[in-house]
Amino acid sequence: MKPKGWSKRTGYKMSDRDTRQIGYQGVQYDPHCFQSQLKKLKDDGREKKTLQNVKVIQIPFDIAQEFILQYEWLGTMGTTKFSYGLYDDGELVAVACFGTTAGTGALSEPFGAEYKDKGIVLVRGASAPFAHQHSSSYLIGQCRKLLKKRGIWFAIAYSDPSAGEIGTIYQATNWKFYGWTSPVTYLVRPDGKRVDPKIIHKYAKKNGISSADQKQRFVDEGYTFEKGNSKMKYLLFTDQEKTLMKSKRVEFYPYLKRTDRMDLLHEEWHKEHKKSSINTLDNPKDEGIIDEQERRAIRRTKESHI
Repeated sequence: MKPKGWSKRTGYKMSDRDTRQIGYQGVQYDPHCFQSQLKKLKDDGREKKTLQNVKVIQIPFDIAQEFILQYEWLGTMGTTKFSYGLYDDGELVAVACFGTTAGTGALSEPFGAEYKDKGIVLVRGASAPFAHQHSSSYLIGQCRKLLKKRGIWFAIAYSDPSAGEIGTIYQATNWKFYGWTSPVTYLVRPDGKRVDPKIIHKYAKKNGISSADQKQRFVDEGYTFEKGNSKMKYLLFTDQEKTLMKSKRVEFYPYLKRTDRMDLLHEEWHKEHKKSSINTLDNPKDEGIIDEQERRAIRRTKESHI
């Protein structure tokens, strides 16, 4: 029997905080990210840790979950497979959760299907209000070493501008920014939390029914669907960077910065990137760096503007 607070539908423990005050039901594209808002709400004025007597270890799912539900604005564990925790003076102050929420397609994108099994997704992460200001960056640095020991060569992560995110922690720890995701349609739980629609197929298989029947079952239980926004994609090399770079299938771009109009971030980047691509095509000495497929796409874009 599941403890009180667990959902029989998802198998995950629900956060008990008021989702009307924080999260996806907050003000979209707020220049102050939802994670920072939540941290301020949770801050009781406790003295900050010193980051002097620390250790990073793999922690059990339930310990990671209790921390994430309290300090991470999404309020769920996603599809976490394993987690690392940063302890400062014996107290848990930050957690990073890894899994494959984005699917193997996302892990194939940077370097091809040959290396998809060498990748992992950072699906959740948070630090406590009383943690040292550099706790998250320190944890990422240690996770990089630990992932390498597991045979993982790269990690990917996402930042959601609609939640005020720009990827500050990823930029501070030298991740590569490689563009934007395509918008997806989310499954929205009755408590307002958005989850990956792939769980429809997961629970259909678990319940021995078709995906269509499972989808209808979710709808009958109060689930709805909502179109999401494009997210920023980041990548961190943990091992074998030279080998992976030989098979690189994406471009790395300069970091974007936070603005008061986060809602325009994607549109403005897209326009600038399109303009830059056309200019590159016009410069013969740079043309060799663009593959044939991209050259054709750029030509079509250019012709449409004539």
